Amino acid sequence: MPAWIKYTISVFSICTVLFLGLNKAGELARPQDFDSDVWTNYYAEEDNTINTVLIGSSSMYRYWIPTQAYEEQGYTSMLIGTAAQDIRLAPYLMEEAAKTQDLDLFVVEVRSIIIRGDVTKIKDEHYNYRMEVMTSGMRPSSTKFEMIQKYYRADEKSKFELMFPILKYHDNLLTFDRQVLIDRLNQGTDEFKTGRQRAKITKIKEPVFESDGQLHLSDETLGYIDDIEAKAEELGVKVLLVATPYYPSRGQASKQLQLDEYIASKGYDYLNMNNVLDELNLDYSTDFYNSKHVNIAGAKKVTTYLAQYIEDNYGLQSKLTDEQKQSWTDACDAWADEECSLMAEWEKYKKENE
Repeated sequence: MPAWIKYTISVFSICTVLFLGLNKAGELARPQDFDSDVWTNYYAEEDNTINTVLIGSSSMYRYWIPTQAYEEQGYTSMLIGTAAQDIRLAPYLMEEAAKTQDLDLFVVEVRSIIIRGDVTKIKDEHYNYRMEVMTSGMRPSSTKFEMIQKYYRADEKSKFELMFPILKYHDNLLTFDRQVLIDRLNQGTDEFKTGRQRAKITKIKEPVFESDGQLHLSDETLGYIDDIEAKAEELGVKVLLVATPYYPSRGQASKQLQLDEYIASKGYDYLNMNNVLDELNLDYSTDFYNSKHVNIAGAKKVTTYLAQYIEDNYGLQSKLTDEQKQSWTDACDAWADEECSLMAEWEKYKKENE
């Protein structure tokens, strides 16, 4: 073998080791925030074992319990859900998710268009923080690079640091408790398969959706839905758009109706769960923790309905071997204990509110 080829191989090998080392160090240094764990939890799942990925903000992850859906319908799911998630990022998250899993379906929450309004008006510091946390556990890739370049509101130096989190968060390696680093080094799959519910109860009014006669959503905003559909088609994966139950302001109700009309005109697969409230059997005095999110009791009802809807319309089939099923059995057992604790807390809130 010529010397120049040996040299090239050696340089490439060294660069690869350095790249992998930087990536691993970045994972260890990422912020201590559940949202920073979303991607590391996802990557920890064995390749090609997940049927569907649910993408969105708290309007998605507070409503869906992956272990419950698995027990009731037999298919696997994971949440790529982060607080205040910008819907414009969904196509990039879909692309990244499809790299390690042979997915049958994306479920994308669209209510963030209604609740967050014009994302360009959100203060840079608030917008950037949520994006920093969400991407900190994401592997370096062209997908991540393009997303950061397009939407991260910072100079090129800051964008480069976000691409390789060790550059941004290296001080954490010195300040984190030693046990945090050990736990991250030994991190396996998420104990609850990304379930994250709350027990608190807030009584709310039954929602009313009426138009105020105005068009609040711009063509650009509605185009975000088209971007999601285009990415799903490019990836060859079906996509279901979902709006979860909430109590809207008058303006939000009008936006919701405008969004519903647009999606219907396009013929996209869409489930607005605010239109099936009787079937959901939600109790507005006990099943929400604020006007925009359900608690554990509400999440159980929503999960049962949505899991059945997905099964009826997409017929997902389990990809798991007997050995792989054990991971989900363990997660279901762990969640059973967590749910018991949450429901006991929920019962206390219920008695206090009576």
